Amino acid sequence: MDKSTVLQLIKERFESLSKQECIAANYILAHPNKVAVMSMRDLARLSAVAPATMTRLAKRLGLSGYEPLKSAFVETMRSQGSPYGGRAQKMVLLNEKIGERAHVQELIHGAVDHIQRIYEKDNVDAIIRAARKLRRARQIHCLGLRSSFAVAYQLSHVASYFAGNVRLVDGAGDSGVMTLLHQTSTQDIALVCSLPRYSRRAVALAGFLHKKGVPIIAITDSPTSPVGRLACETILVGNGTASFFDTIVPALLVTEILIALLATDPKTDTEARVSASEAQLTGLDEWWDGR
Repeated sequence: MDKSTVLQLIKERFESLSKQECIAANYILAHPNKVAVMSMRDLARLSAVAPATMTRLAKRLGLSGYEPLKSAFVETMRSQGSPYGGRAQKMVLLNEKIGERAHVQELIHGAVDHIQRIYEKDNVDAIIRAARKLRRARQIHCLGLRSSFAVAYQLSHVASYFAGNVRLVDGAGDSGVMTLLHQTSTQDIALVCSLPRYSRRAVALAGFLHKKGVPIIAITDSPTSPVGRLACETILVGNGTASFFDTIVPALLVTEILIALLATDPKTDTEARVSASEAQLTGLDEWWDGR
């Protein structure tokens, strides 16, 4: 049985389901992609039913339990292969159809639309609360893998001009991971960027930190994303584009806002620290225009 068959069976047998089973069925119909990546308990919690309801629903569809239902969604996801390939073809066709100028404008409009979302009150409030938590942290661990690495790097790099407690989890030789294993505290904060397609290792490291009691600030696409579900503060950004790859522009903007708020901490002499950092970098002949 595959995903489409399961969804069709849910629709056909919907009228015969109990009230709680209908609630679970409605959630699966509205969020089919989450079935493949979430546990039964998490899915039940999000749909506001008991875990046993998920098992009963699966049996109503003629399955032996919840695991065969989930497997149908997992197998469909695997059979689809990489979505980037299909999106690359669509990108090429779009470019041929509308031309390069319109294609450029489409990409820009897409990024602007994502940035507009950051303006939403809940997001602005989350950013402000996150900045306040970062100010109080003993250490700030910046984590982002694959394309999200650039987001984590940007915050750690710029913040290091005035803050001595920011650490980039870079993974080089696993040194960053060893730091997480042995040098973290519940007084620390982990800033984690995790966007689709979610890095399995980033999710695992975030889960490890969460279990150790390290609060997590997530830059992600949904409160129910793998890292969003662990976070004490969740800042939402979009990443879809008219291209085959996903954009990190909105996530980078969030880091720049957080850096600005960190730098205005009244307890920090930001001007003196930034000037000292610049002087040392100039002394190292770091910049071409510093001669």
